[in-house]
Amino acid sequence: MSSDRITESITSVPSDDWLDQLFRAPVARHVFRNGLTLVHRPDFSSEVISVQVWVKSGSIHEGALIGSGLSHYLEHLLFKGTKRREGKAISREVHAMGASINAYTTFDRTVYYIDGPASAFAQIADVLSDLVLHATLPEAEILRERDVILREIDMGLDDPDRQLTQALFRTAFQRHPYREPVVGHRELFEQVTAEELRDYYAARYVPNNMVVSVVGAVASAECMEVVDATFGAVPRGRLGPVQIEAEPVQLAPRREDIVGDYKVFRGGMAFKVPHLSHPDSPKLDALAHALGGGESSLLWERLRNQQKLVHYVDCRNWNPGDNGLFMISYVCDPERGPEVEAAIHRLIHEVITDGFERDVVEKACRQALSSEINGRKTMSGQATRLGVGEVVIGDSNYARRYLKRLRSVGNHDLQTMAQHYLVDANLSAVTLGPKLATARASAAQEERLALKPFEQIDFDSGARLLLQQDARLPKVHLRAILLGGPLYEPQGQRGVSALMAELLTKDTAKRSAEEISETIEGIGGSFHSTCGNNTIGLAIEVLPADLSLALELLTDALTCPSFKQATFETERQAQIANLKEEQDEILDFGFQRLREHFFGEHPFSVGADGRIEDLEQLRPADIVAHFKDLVRAGNLILVATGAFEREPLIAELSPLLSRGLSDDIFKPRTVALPEIAQPKLLVEQMDREQSVILQAYPGSGIQDEDFVLSDVLNELFSGMSSRLFERVREDLAMAYFVGSTRIIGVQGGMFVFYAGTHPERVDEVLEEIEQEIQRVVRAEVSEEELARCRTRLKAARPMGRQTIGARAMQAGLQLCYGLPLEDDAEYAAKLDATDAGELARFVRQKLDPSHRVQLVVGPADSGGAVQ
Repeated sequence: MSSDRITESITSVPSDDWLDQLFRAPVARHVFRNGLTLVHRPDFSSEVISVQVWVKSGSIHEGALIGSGLSHYLEHLLFKGTKRREGKAISREVHAMGASINAYTTFDRTVYYIDGPASAFAQIADVLSDLVLHATLPEAEILRERDVILREIDMGLDDPDRQLTQALFRTAFQRHPYREPVVGHRELFEQVTAEELRDYYAARYVPNNMVVSVVGAVASAECMEVVDATFGAVPRGRLGPVQIEAEPVQLAPRREDIVGDYKVFRGGMAFKVPHLSHPDSPKLDALAHALGGGESSLLWERLRNQQKLVHYVDCRNWNPGDNGLFMISYVCDPERGPEVEAAIHRLIHEVITDGFERDVVEKACRQALSSEINGRKTMSGQATRLGVGEVVIGDSNYARRYLKRLRSVGNHDLQTMAQHYLVDANLSAVTLGPKLATARASAAQEERLALKPFEQIDFDSGARLLLQQDARLPKVHLRAILLGGPLYEPQGQRGVSALMAELLTKDTAKRSAEEISETIEGIGGSFHSTCGNNTIGLAIEVLPADLSLALELLTDALTCPSFKQATFETERQAQIANLKEEQDEILDFGFQRLREHFFGEHPFSVGADGRIEDLEQLRPADIVAHFKDLVRAGNLILVATGAFEREPLIAELSPLLSRGLSDDIFKPRTVALPEIAQPKLLVEQMDREQSVILQAYPGSGIQDEDFVLSDVLNELFSGMSSRLFERVREDLAMAYFVGSTRIIGVQGGMFVFYAGTHPERVDEVLEEIEQEIQRVVRAEVSEEELARCRTRLKAARPMGRQTIGARAMQAGLQLCYGLPLEDDAEYAAKLDATDAGELARFVRQKLDPSHRVQLVVGPADSGGAVQ
């Protein structure tokens, strides 16, 4: 395919003179006093006339009965008789004129039409007006036609092509009623009553909701007179608005695979496109012809003739309503389905990248033009085009503008359409085939969507890089993780890690904090810091096109931060303000006081945000010194996840990871946790309405062998389905909240029960917590409870890794703590091995009352006597 960017329009198509000739007969439009609209084009080239009644009511207008097929049901029943004509007499009368009559229902309209000799125009108008405005809907015919339509529904369910189309529409449209079949769902259709049909007919079949389209050998004056005498004789009706739910913007590809007793494999791919009146519509029509409009189209030539992948393939642009679909469909052998879909994606990518040869574009435009003209060969075709213009677009002269736009389409236009609309985020794909083919397709799809394990690259400097590509969304996440936090902070500088991490996202030698903020927000990205008990981090997430800029910002943050005095002061005050806010919250205040009492002189006695008095004494020089201590190559793990190219990314990161950081040796720190020699029962007064209960015990650390038991225990005591919650909150109504949580270190930590209750019920709540602990000690935890805990803990891991940012954080922390990058199977095995006996042993060891620190915070009369 040529990369030549030919942009001039196709000049060899018919000229404006030719268009003038095509539309030489003017279109007359008239709205009658009852609201009925008439569009008429006289054509005396043949003594033929086409009269069409377009009722602006289709399957999307059925309101509360959407999906029931009311519009289609009525279309059938209107042929069953009027006040002046019996059902069978209608077709006999029409045929006696030498004419033919028919009707069809679609999403947004129901059309009744008669084509016949122009001499019978008055009689034709009389029959059609009687049919649509004076139908009697006999009870017997309603019941009889119900069975006919049920057979039609069954035929549709037995037709693989219809099934594929219906699946494509319900996949592409999640809210809009285009997702519902025009004939209705069988179970809903069977519930339709005669009264509902008559109400729908009375509400929708009114003159002011109809357009009569007439083309043929009849003069304008006669046409007006006849239509007024027939359709104009019925007064305007009440016409309430119908609320049609708008389709939300599609943000990601959608898919449905249907398995059944089929001999061949069918597939459909659809991309959302705008309404027929949109300026892009002619270009999209031409694009459809270029890709799949005939046996010389690109898809046919490439997939069928050259690669022998398909038996049939085509492409069309369907867009008569609020939204449209650009659809590609194909038929192939069962085993070729995934291969065909991949080949279509490659061809689309080729078109997006290189465009088309000029002769392909010219041919496509000629095909689209010819198709539009062919629809006008007959009086019926012309009347249909007038109806589309008036009802669907709201302009009966639209066709002329459409053809002029089509004539101006060039090569670059088609390439631009492909680039804008034929993108994965806009794709809905459906397949229908035998089990074997679908299984293979699913396997191929799963393989394509499955994430590969993280790749680890170790640099001589000591820095480590983790990579995981994920092209499902156009985003890239970069995360730098370093050991830091309380364990690494000097005495009297508690909170310096969190403050330093935040300042790393601000001023650098190359950009001010304001410039960095404007830059990252200007590209729709994010840049933030983290600080916990054991690590600090920086995270930046951007679109793939902005990856180089993101790498530059992250590199600057790690190599040349400036720690300006003004920014330092602003962020320090913000951190202090946050700590003061926490002191106003009784639960946050209680946790901080609990940490102090439990950990004593250990660094974990203060949270990651630090201590107010320490922060007030900090200076920028302290930040610089802390930066030099922590930001070293040997302490850096950099994680990249998302839609990036591996080799270019490594090349851009190598200068930073190889030689960009200090190579001074970094040594992880460990500080032994204090032993609780005897229990502590503490009370802190706070002028609040409620009391908060906190009970702390020694906990397990991330690297401890029994950490999984700590997970199970925390899950057992937490959540709305825990026995503790059900007993204390639901059954006894003692507390508004109750559960457990942890402060986790690399080695050791703190396990905490917490509850919020009325001051008078503190002792009761403490007793219930103790009873629950003793139940576990007695190994009375049921297998059902354990199974729930195992299931939730197993599920929590993949649920917590759904985003690229979450996966980057989890992998980086695992490596930072010396744990396997992928340990789900090992973790699950440990969970499965956990039983009530193991849990009892763990609780006896860890939740020993002699090692308990208990704190009750509340008004002066709060309890707390249980030991």
